[in-house]
Amino acid sequence: MEVLGISVDHIYAQNVFETTLGTLPYPLLSDWRRKAVKSFGVFEEEDGIAKRSCFLINKEGKLVYKNEAFKADDSEHYKELLTACDQLK
Repeated sequence: MEVLGISVDHIYAQNVFETTLGTLPYPLLSDWRRKAVKSFGVFEEEDGIAKRSCFLINKEGKLVYKNEAFKADDSEHYKELLTACDQLK
């Protein structure tokens, strides 16, 4: 299993973000052109931002879990995601 973070921020802003947090345990990718967030339907055109979301895609490329309102401070969201990850094994 591989975890990737995707942000619409420019790579330079991501570097600053990572520096303030320390090394992240996963790669953080830049979706500067917003192709990924638009294809997943989580781009808010009016504000130019993406909704914080989590998606789990299996080895066959099928979307098996999504949370389009992920809250980093909500432990239930992590539990749901980890349960979905366990089901892939």
